[in-house]
Amino acid sequence: MGIRMLVPLILAVILASLGSSSDYGLAVYGNANLDNIIDENDIAYLNKIINGSVEPTEFADANNDGTIDENDILQIEQIINKSEKKLIYMDIFGEAVTVNKPIERLVNLGWNGVDVTRALGAENLILAVGNDYRKSTPISYPYISQLPAVGDSADKCDFETVLSLDPDAVQTNLEANWAVAESGRAQYEKFKDNLPGIPLISLNVRELDNLSRNIRTYGYIIDKEDEAETFASWIDKQQNLVESRIENLTDEDKKRVYFEYRRYQTKGSGDRYSKSYIMAGGKNIADDMVGPESSQYFSVFDIDPEYVIEHDPEFIFIHASTQLNASDHGFETNDPSAMAALRDDLMNRPELANVDAVKSGNVYVLDESILGGAGQTLIGSLYVAKLMYPELFKDVDPQAIHQEYVDEFCNIDFDLNTNGVFIYPPFKDN
Repeated sequence: MGIRMLVPLILAVILASLGSSSDYGLAVYGNANLDNIIDENDIAYLNKIINGSVEPTEFADANNDGTIDENDILQIEQIINKSEKKLIYMDIFGEAVTVNKPIERLVNLGWNGVDVTRALGAENLILAVGNDYRKSTPISYPYISQLPAVGDSADKCDFETVLSLDPDAVQTNLEANWAVAESGRAQYEKFKDNLPGIPLISLNVRELDNLSRNIRTYGYIIDKEDEAETFASWIDKQQNLVESRIENLTDEDKKRVYFEYRRYQTKGSGDRYSKSYIMAGGKNIADDMVGPESSQYFSVFDIDPEYVIEHDPEFIFIHASTQLNASDHGFETNDPSAMAALRDDLMNRPELANVDAVKSGNVYVLDESILGGAGQTLIGSLYVAKLMYPELFKDVDPQAIHQEYVDEFCNIDFDLNTNGVFIYPPFKDN
């Protein structure tokens, strides 16, 4: 005897709270007890729902047919023993999406979806990527740099090529807060219209908000649950480390920061790049310009030099990847000259001569690979946290944690002690 659920109502509630909710650890239908794993405890909880002793939860209806009954127990049992033919998860828009299992052929259009797929040891599933930037980064992406690029957005995607690859699923570029805040829904519909019958994977794997949950969810989608748990736990550990060290900072204690994405362009505090220094105890000087109610809160916008001067940042962080060739920073070079020149350009701007950060020399150029999401944001956060608050992080070695990330989640052999340029001036000299 099943329990008829008010599924549309439940979905509406979830959709309304999805962006900030942390009440569940895994957005997979079958996660009846809302923790980080689907196991026998979910079956036990489901039985309690069926006999009426507890209320239904968001993901208790494992097969999403509107009724909680023995068929949901069967679906959970199949998920546990990895024999399920279909899996249902909740995407970035709060919608239930069904994927066919197993996924063995994947087109990965997302920027950080590629990084998460690699971190879970599954880059061999990828047939094509969206953006062709990684073709210029063979040291950091030896396998992925060889793959065809088919266009990352729905407006740029070569759908004919994608269809010819016969993927089991397509991971979209709808993987960040902007997708919900701006035009992501229209792109999603265009993906669906042009990729009929192909399941779409759209999870936020850029921002730290619920990143661990989304990684665990993705692990279930591509049958890499254990690897996802390892990666998610590593992210939780580093995030807790940073947050615990700065938790007693007052608003007056926090350093004022100007993040230069391009020359006199910056990012709102909802963006993953800004999160790197905000989580580390910095304050975005642009908050007086753009608040959470604005779509620019998650994106890039112009900033006037006079505004920067007036708000007098104590630290300035410059994004290297939008202003330099891919071969001039990060994993791809040992030569810091291009990053040094980028810093010198800002340091020598006469209008900024009296800005605190310039006078004190607290101007740093940061590589994309320590800012860009999918756990990389945490690495950048550790670096800038130690720069801003050396006493609070005196026993923390950001480069050692960075090396741990490279060794465990990048599938490359790379020694940070002797290779790469990720921050300039070099962190070891400060």
